[in-house]
Amino acid sequence: MQIQKPVLVFLYILAFFLTIEWLRPIAELTETGHISHFYGFVALCMLFALLRIPVWIGAPVKIVYIFLSVQSVFYGADFLTTENFGKTAEDLAGSLKLIWSGEWMELSYLFRTVLFFILLWMITYLLRFWMEYRKSIFLFFGMTVLFLAVVDTFTDFDASYAVLRVMVIGLFLLGILFPLRFAGKTKTEFSVRQLLAIMLPLGLALAAAALFALLVPVKEPAWPDPVPFIRSAAGLGGEGEGAAGGVSKVGYDPDDTQLGGPFRQDDTLVLEAYTDSRQYWVMETKDTYTTKGWVQSSGSGYPEFTGEYSSLIGSQVLEPPNQRADIELYEPLPILPHPYGFNKIQTAEMMPYRQEVNTQQLSLMTAEVPSPLTYRTEFEEPVFSLKALRDTRMEDLQADMLELRPYLQLPAELPARVSDLAAELTKDAPSVYQKAQAIERYFGRSGFVYSRDNVAVPKEDDDYVDQFLFETKRGYCDNFSTSMVVMLRSAGIPARWVKGYAPGELKRDEDRKRYYSVTNNQAHSWVEAYMPGYGWMPFEPTIGFNGVSTITYDIEAAEDDRQQEEELKRPELDKKKEEAQTAKRKKSAAGGLLDLVPDWMKSGVTLASAGAGIAAAVSLGLWFTRKKWLPRLHVRRARKQSGGWRQFEKEYSLLLRQLERIGITRPPGVTLAAYAGEVDRLRGDTAMSELTRTYEQGLYGNEKQDLNWPQLREMWEDLIINTCG
Repeated sequence: MQIQKPVLVFLYILAFFLTIEWLRPIAELTETGHISHFYGFVALCMLFALLRIPVWIGAPVKIVYIFLSVQSVFYGADFLTTENFGKTAEDLAGSLKLIWSGEWMELSYLFRTVLFFILLWMITYLLRFWMEYRKSIFLFFGMTVLFLAVVDTFTDFDASYAVLRVMVIGLFLLGILFPLRFAGKTKTEFSVRQLLAIMLPLGLALAAAALFALLVPVKEPAWPDPVPFIRSAAGLGGEGEGAAGGVSKVGYDPDDTQLGGPFRQDDTLVLEAYTDSRQYWVMETKDTYTTKGWVQSSGSGYPEFTGEYSSLIGSQVLEPPNQRADIELYEPLPILPHPYGFNKIQTAEMMPYRQEVNTQQLSLMTAEVPSPLTYRTEFEEPVFSLKALRDTRMEDLQADMLELRPYLQLPAELPARVSDLAAELTKDAPSVYQKAQAIERYFGRSGFVYSRDNVAVPKEDDDYVDQFLFETKRGYCDNFSTSMVVMLRSAGIPARWVKGYAPGELKRDEDRKRYYSVTNNQAHSWVEAYMPGYGWMPFEPTIGFNGVSTITYDIEAAEDDRQQEEELKRPELDKKKEEAQTAKRKKSAAGGLLDLVPDWMKSGVTLASAGAGIAAAVSLGLWFTRKKWLPRLHVRRARKQSGGWRQFEKEYSLLLRQLERIGITRPPGVTLAAYAGEVDRLRGDTAMSELTRTYEQGLYGNEKQDLNWPQLREMWEDLIINTCG
């Protein structure tokens, strides 16, 4: 039994939204970007299946879509050039050779993207088979639920809303397909009205169930989390494992002598901070790189007790008034997290505090620190002038070089190619700031990958930075930040390594007040570089993090910087990417329609491509509505012709084809006279029989003269116009 067109359209819409639930976690948990291209391709495949576009038309169009998407993703705005076409062909040919030789892991990202498009093509074909022929989508529905359950359990992806959406969509699909499958087995047929009588109550019931699921209080799980046990049984690491011995646990650790290796997530709450703006939470800085990690050189601290604290080496340009952050610290840490521009701290017990200038460590001077601890920090958020930063010169660093010398330290064993790379990146940058900026931006443009898994640990003869820059190009914040500090120092710019926490996840309490929730998953490291005349400025080289420096764009050239910064912001790969990740999950729950439009369509491929697309859409629309407008066009053309047998014969043939289009088909073996009688029965007159009798007399009896052509044309016009509805 064929599925009626309106019902089929609705089925494909539901299937589309069910399919993209597979793509959302992929975009968030892997290095896959430009996910909207895949959304668009799934929609295109389903549209072609719905419209029954022949393979000889649909396949080339899909191939062109894949080609344009791949070109735009990997080559940017200049993707429609002969040079880039050649690069793509060379890349595909090389990857095919790698497949033949069995080197699967060496396939290029471009070729993997093409393979992913082909996989989606196959999935949409299977969905068409399941819906239109099997009339059962239970297998795909069940696999989707299972996939989201596994992803939600074993990764940081929050599939709460996704599972709810899938349950609603999947049950709706099953509820529609079941009566269609039943009708096929019993040789009966459901009208659209009958199917609507099933779909409306089903839709209301599912909507009510979903609303109830959203509003009902969530009960804590009765069973303990099985993930740690499963990971332990699988040999993926347990408590207390170090980076060199296996999988380490994310969170603050004062020992940074051995960096590298994978780590596992920890959702333990560290602090909640009520503040108006996102802040990086500083814990400490370190100055000595050892080729394997970081240590702090010995030196006396400069404690400040209850007074205001100011930096030993200059200070940032600050704009009053002071801001404040009310912090509830739940994790018993030896030092206190604090924001940039810190001035003073207040506690309910008025406990004295100190901050060491050389490490930035802030701690309470008391024998026992209460847990949880509530304290307030006052701070002036640093603001930097881009114009002033671009006026910084390398020679200006000499004035403070005696105090800055520890921040230029490099081990003698550092491979020369690290310094050579730093020199190459900074040779054309005129200012200290632009040299630092060039190194910061290098990672986002050179194929580096943010990952918590399969991160290498340097061997005894390896250098941690050299291994990351030239061999693995894969790691997390420690890899990116340490590499930038070392390259800055190689270029002659004082820099230090900073540890602390990323801003956290933006939430609201019961009174709708904003606060940031920071867990061990937000443990982070970044970079501070010294800008002559302005002090220490934070930089964020880690892919996926946006940084915290506030820069006043007070020169026209700053527009380039804004655009470049936007280009380097890549989709977040980890739940710990605070506000950006929160907005992403909200967007996932809402399912914004703008996500479905590929980037190259938003920016425009070319006027020719856009025109061709519009022309194709208009052509398809005209084709599928031709039974409405084509009869009127035939009438207008006929009125311009003189009467006679040849014109009447042509008009009669047009009438027969139009009747076929609207569903009044002539069965095989039925005579024209009998067919005309059936048409007259449906209309309630004898016009079709009279036209048919005239046609047969002229065709077989050669009675083509002395006929009333105007009257026959009037009958024909009335008949064919009425077929428009």
